[in-house]
Amino acid sequence: MSRRRVYFTEDQFQTLFEFVSEKVESIVNTSVDYQDSEILNEWEDLFDVHSVLEEADKWVVVGDDD
Repeated sequence: MSRRRVYFTEDQFQTLFEFVSEKVESIVNTSVDYQDSEILNEWEDLFDVHSVLEEADKWVVVGDDD
């Protein structure tokens, strides 16, 4: 599998992470409200992205000078 490297400022990363986290939370809540697990299956790719961002949020941020 090939990989891509993308660089974000800390603000850009946090904005993206918050957006995706809010969307994931909304999807989970909708799935629970409708008692429909198929909703979760439809958004599986977004959950994968959220997992990657969640892990990246734990990493040490490197400045431009490093």
